[in-house]
Parts: sequence; C-alpha cells; structure tokens
Amino acid sequence: MAVRVSFSTDAEAMELIDRFAKEHGIDRNRAILELIENGYARFQGAEMTTMNQKRAFEEYERLNAAIHELRASVEGLGEEIRLIRHLLDREYGSRDGVFPYQSSRWWEFWRRV
Repeated sequence: MAVRVSFSTDAEAMELIDRFAKEHGIDRNRAILELIENGYARFQGAEMTTMNQKRAFEEYERLNAAIHELRASVEGLGEEIRLIRHLLDREYGSRDGVFPYQSSRWWEFWRRV
C-alpha cells in the first residue's frame, strides 16, 4: 500500500536529487524513494538495493493491468466473432446449398444468387 508523504527541503538538496534522477533516468519521486531506501538500508547495515531491482507491488500492478487489458481484448474478439457468425447465418442460413467459395466451381458464385 502506497502512502503519500510531504516534506520540505532546501534548494541545494533538491538540485542534488534532480541531478541524481537525471543521471539514472528516473523521475524525481522515484529518486527520492531510492535515496531514502538506500540510506535506510545503509543505516541498518543491510544490503543496498540497485536501480534495476523491481519491487513486488510494482510488478504485481503491471501484471494485473496486462491481465485486464488481455481480458478486455479477448471479450472484444468474442463479440466480433458472434457478430460475424450472426451475419453469416443471416446471409446464408435461409439458402440451401453451400457457401460460394466452398463449391467445386467457386468462380461461378453469381449463378447461385
């Protein structure tokens, strides 16, 4: 769960944070978060994290969004298939015989119309 926190700092510290963010190609908020986490890890004597390390909740959110997008596209494809089937049934359902392209002389389809 993400928590929003507000704090004030001087212009020099923000300039250092902005420079750090620009060097690593991340936005300011992500840079502040990385610096806080690495500072806390160093204070605790634990292993410092790297910039390429993914957080579990970020990965979960990305996968969840991809699953929802995939589900929506599959539902859209299902609707299109139902529509095409309905159109084909309506067009060729009342006629006796096969579809024009399935006959032995498919090029003479206009004779059956």
